[in-house]
Parts: sequence; structure tokens; C-alpha cells
Amino acid sequence: MKLTMERVGPGEEEMIVRYTEMTGQIQTIIGIVQGTGEKIKASCDERIFLFNPEDIFYLESVDGGTYAYSKDRVGKVSESLESLAMRYERRGFFRCSKSMVLNIYKISYLKSEPGNRILATMENEEQVLISRRYAKQLRQILKGEEKDEE
Repeated sequence: MKLTMERVGPGEEEMIVRYTEMTGQIQTIIGIVQGTGEKIKASCDERIFLFNPEDIFYLESVDGGTYAYSKDRVGKVSESLESLAMRYERRGFFRCSKSMVLNIYKISYLKSEPGNRILATMENEEQVLISRRYAKQLRQILKGEEKDEE
């Protein structure tokens, strides 16, 4: 897919999508731009919140429950970590350990650690350790390579 971007002056911004066939990827892009994309439903203090996937820093499995963490909110999600990782993989979600899925677009910087692990510092200054089992896959993603099937 070819991407062309152009900075324009003041006024209403415009996005043009050209396609030969409507695919799931194009539908996702359109949904994001229109603000009607898929949301992740989570509960907190007996209230239901709808998270935009792009606002989530990471998802974590704790004591049998899955939680979504954004800049200012934590909510319990009814879906499994595995299903969320698979569904939002194309939107930057990456399995970084057995109990955590990370949004790579929310990483500020990375640091190599002993034992072939990686320490990721998120935009909210939290630090997440990427286990050695998933470190190679992250390096491939960052290089733009296809991930290995295990």
C-alpha cells in the first residue's frame, strides 16, 4: 500500500482513500479517521467505558482478569488477553510477556537489558519489561519484517 502525505495550510483537513477493493485494513483506517472504529469495552467502579484502542498503553492479565490501561483510566475487560492481542495486532498491539500486551505506538524509548530482554519506557513514564521470548519478535516488528510463526 502506498502512503502519500501532504501538509496543508489552515482550514479543514481532508483525507482521500483510494482503493481497488475494500479490505478489512482499509475499513479499519476509515473507521479510525471517522472516529467510528472498534472500541474496547471495559468496566471500572460499576461504570462502563469505551476505550479507543489507540489510547491504550497496555493490556495486562492479573488474577484471572484482563485490564486495559490508558493515560488516566484503568478498566477491566471481559475479553482474553490473547483475543485482544490478535484482534488489534495490526494497530500496534504486541504480546510482550505471558501476562501483558503492549501498544508499541505508546513507547517513548527502549533499552536493552541483560538476558536478551528489553525495557520499554511508555509515554506515561511506566516501564515494561519485554521478556526474551518476545524481544526478537519486537525487533522484527520495529525493522518492518514479518513476524516468525512459533
